[in-house]
Amino acid sequence: MSLSAFVPSYKIGSNCCPVTGLSATLLPVTNPKPTRLSWQLILITLARLCLNTGLRMVYPFAPAFARQLNVPVTAVYRLVTLRNLSGLLSPLFGPLSERFGRKATMFGAMLLFSAGCLLVWLWPSYGLFGAALIIISIAKVIYDPAMQAYVGEMVPYQQRGWAVAVTEFSWAGALLVGGPLLGIAIEQQGWSASFFWLGLFGVITAVFLYKYLPKVNKKIPGRGANLTDYLRVVRQQPVIWAAMLYMALLMASNETVFLVFGDWMELNFGLSLVALGASAGVIGGAEIVGELFAGWSVDRFGKRPVVITTALLNALACLLLPLTANNLTAALVAYFALFLTFEITVVGGIPLMTEIVPSARSVVMSSILAAGALGRALGSWLGPFLFTRFGFSSNGLVSAIITAVAALLLALWIREGSESVTSNQ
Repeated sequence: MSLSAFVPSYKIGSNCCPVTGLSATLLPVTNPKPTRLSWQLILITLARLCLNTGLRMVYPFAPAFARQLNVPVTAVYRLVTLRNLSGLLSPLFGPLSERFGRKATMFGAMLLFSAGCLLVWLWPSYGLFGAALIIISIAKVIYDPAMQAYVGEMVPYQQRGWAVAVTEFSWAGALLVGGPLLGIAIEQQGWSASFFWLGLFGVITAVFLYKYLPKVNKKIPGRGANLTDYLRVVRQQPVIWAAMLYMALLMASNETVFLVFGDWMELNFGLSLVALGASAGVIGGAEIVGELFAGWSVDRFGKRPVVITTALLNALACLLLPLTANNLTAALVAYFALFLTFEITVVGGIPLMTEIVPSARSVVMSSILAAGALGRALGSWLGPFLFTRFGFSSNGLVSAIITAVAALLLALWIREGSESVTSNQ
């Protein structure tokens, strides 16, 4: 059949875009002049940068928030724990993008995010600070599955690795770009000013998402359009359970090492708080390199082969990290390798996850997001338990075993679905 047969119902995108390297695709849209794919990715990445900055800023600025709120820093950490647990609510919000569409759901998530930020800016207090952190987390668990499903529908699977990597730049960018800018705002205008600027930027990006993102035509809601259907899809698709277990193991492994790494560094090398803070920049650098490499590699060599390989390398990095206790440079190099391989594994795995059940992408992404939150919660308990009783070597060993099991699970049971990439468009 010739291309002309599709012209009445599709708008043809641009040629190979200069920003993402993605070729033109056939997009079923309602807008008469859909925004080029490169700009779509830029818009959803900027919005996600805002969300991720709101999520990650509490780690470097927790002492500053505590001082200006006149509470102990442990009180801020308790709020972070509550915020993290809100990730378990992801399945409750997963049906939203199937019922109302990806674009509308992303737009609503950004408005919710901005409302939470501006609320604490207008009435700054410890209680509303905690409420804002939870609202930000909920906005993210609404936005991310809808965004990832949107990318899964708009970008061919053969090019989806690089498209996902572009959106994942917002994760590292939250530390490398958003963090320093908010630090200036907090220093010059007070802690609540950070929420004003986040809220303002959230409104701006929401408007741009609504105005410029094309809306995908869907004659009927996708699978998982309500909670009952959502649960039915999960029950009928064993691969989703495998993907959830895989993500829970991967996140638990990383948290088991990451949470106590600062304590281990301080005990072994006597680093000051400033030096410990500077060492956190290793994470941002590793994440950027990992995202770039994931975008370059998974579309060329295959999603599963790359992710399985880097997961096994990550397990090796977990095992070797405790062996660097006598050399600071070696410890930082091993730490960089740990987060580099972890980031490639996570970012490279996202396009694979969007294709295991193509007709229920938001169900899959919401489920693994909740599983990841549970895994981090388990890791945040397991890490200190092992560290205080058996030392950091036990953290590395257990993390390596958990990651290796996750890689084996991926290799044996998680693969692309047999449905057509365009089955739900």
